[in-house]
Amino acid sequence: MGYVTLEEIEAARRSLPPIVRQTPLLPYASDPAEIGCERLFLKLENLQAIGAYKVRAAFTMIAALTPEQRARGIVFASSGNFAQAFALAGKHYRVRTHVVMLASTSSYKVEATRALGAEVDLFDGPALDRQARVEELGRQLGMTVVDTWEEHPIIAGHGTLGLEILDDLSDVEQILVPVSSGGLAAGVATAVKSRASHVRVIGVQPRGANAAYLSLAAGHPVAIDVWHSIADGLSARRPGNHPFMHLKRYLDEIVLIEERDIAVAHVMLRRRAKIIAEPAGAVSVAAFLSGRVDVSKRTVAVVSGGNLTDETMHELERMAGSH
Repeated sequence: MGYVTLEEIEAARRSLPPIVRQTPLLPYASDPAEIGCERLFLKLENLQAIGAYKVRAAFTMIAALTPEQRARGIVFASSGNFAQAFALAGKHYRVRTHVVMLASTSSYKVEATRALGAEVDLFDGPALDRQARVEELGRQLGMTVVDTWEEHPIIAGHGTLGLEILDDLSDVEQILVPVSSGGLAAGVATAVKSRASHVRVIGVQPRGANAAYLSLAAGHPVAIDVWHSIADGLSARRPGNHPFMHLKRYLDEIVLIEERDIAVAHVMLRRRAKIIAEPAGAVSVAAFLSGRVDVSKRTVAVVSGGNLTDETMHELERMAGSH
């Protein structure tokens, strides 16, 4: 499978219906003295209809299916936000959706997915075995199997976010993107580097969820045996093969952050910017606020999602301490 092109990303952007929002870019000031001279800007994908960026890829993916594939319905795996995104896209295009979710997935995300009309299969095995369950259900139910890590339109859909950033902040110097299986970072980096090669695109991972970081160091996808982070939306134990080839070609680097960095970023976003970010959605901001990247650059941080429970919010407050 070849690289996604800028032309494919532009076509994906044109195909998105109005229900997929062009989200705002908000300047962020850590204190009043920064107002009017901010260096950090927030790309607020938490304001999408399902509270996360993945609607872009879900709508692009279903739009790319043949009529026969749509008629059969789709089955796929998700840790939560993709489940809601495909459920919404399926409802829009009248395509039946069936999702395999980890049994440990937040009940908030499971119920939100069901409320949008998707059927949910809770899987109690290892996360890396979910796709095998998807393949099995595809055979049993006669549904079209979608691999959300490896499908070409997924990266193209994610890339639409990168084009919006360039349009809205033409003098951006640095873009920070959360990394799990790598699709979002792959799409954004491909779009940005194809149009503005001088802009740095940096992936961000929690230290306890660093599979893509280790993979870039190794030069090929590797899996981690132990995963530990409050950022449950970044649950991939290894990057996808197709996203990884794009990360290797287009991404400048991946930086690692600590768990408390995530908590502090969440709390500061809520208190200073009045923005609710789930842990996975706050990691890019955490990289800037904790100084893991060059803070002198005009920077956009992708706030990728805002779906979290009250319990997680309270835990983030506790972790942040007196901040």
